[in-house]
Amino acid sequence: MNDLEKVINKKNITTKSLAKELGVSHTTISNAWNNPEKLSQKLRNKILKHAQTIGFQGPDPLGRALRTGKSDTIGIIFNDSMSYVFIDLHDINLMRGIAMECEKQKTNLVLIPLYKRQQANNPQMTTLVDGYILNATHNNEAIIQQTLARQLPIVTLDFSLPQYSSVSIDNAGAMRELCLYLFAKGHRRFGIIAFPSHKNASGLSALSEPLNGDNALMLTRVNSCRETFIAQQVALENCWLFETQHDEAHGESAAQALLSAHPDITALICLSDRFAAGAVHYCLKHQISIPQQVAITGFDNTVVDSQGIGLTTIAQDAQKKGQTAVKLLLQNGPVTHFQLHYQLICRDSA
Repeated sequence: MNDLEKVINKKNITTKSLAKELGVSHTTISNAWNNPEKLSQKLRNKILKHAQTIGFQGPDPLGRALRTGKSDTIGIIFNDSMSYVFIDLHDINLMRGIAMECEKQKTNLVLIPLYKRQQANNPQMTTLVDGYILNATHNNEAIIQQTLARQLPIVTLDFSLPQYSSVSIDNAGAMRELCLYLFAKGHRRFGIIAFPSHKNASGLSALSEPLNGDNALMLTRVNSCRETFIAQQVALENCWLFETQHDEAHGESAAQALLSAHPDITALICLSDRFAAGAVHYCLKHQISIPQQVAITGFDNTVVDSQGIGLTTIAQDAQKKGQTAVKLLLQNGPVTHFQLHYQLICRDSA
């Protein structure tokens, strides 16, 4: 028999044919891989040894998933490109928590970036999973609507939908506390650097203008700033918003746009530490003293290159967020909106 014939013969081996060869039931063969505790060690060793001899690697996981409706896999959907979760420090910690809990639960992960799928004319959700974690997604995207229509278990991160469990900090409360801290320092003219409210949003606008979109996390944080300013009688006409892609380079460009158009701004509120690091870089490069001329705040309390200036920021436990999300998803119990602790960290930048 040549090598090609051997490969073809291996493909023709099934749990049913193996069961027939060994004179046992199909269920017994399946249990050798999927429920070993149901077999004696002697019988299981006999099955595995014979399977190894004939080149059989075990039951087809896809076939098992189709039969049982379980794939032992969960999908993580997020707005950005695939590489984002391996670059952004908050998402690295988040994914670490998700992966750690999946290891405990013996569950696999599939990463599903919206950025790539936005380029497709007719995106389809075909991945076989037992449920989804939606990480601060743009919820009007067709792929998100398809996901919701599948009626699988879902947990959302940093926003909530009434019918699904969620994990988040009190983002509105965190932004309120941060704004009040800046207000107490005497600031009345603000610039906000934010990720897009919807996938096509970008550029400069007055905070007094209506803000719409489908990124609930961005809307929650920015609207909390707006409401806090109004409560403190800060004129929204003196406050500005810049929406842009989420990284340090775009944070630097946003700081340039805000401070060039409105040099009377005295505080830049950044929706992430990455944005804040970019803003710090711009100010130092142009001899704008921090915080004497412009205070800068971030969000997430991640270790970023802020030119030696400690960032005033909001600390949250992204790893615990990920672990909790997986637990809620796999338990598939009653709807639970789990709120994590956060802390305002005051450092040199403000």
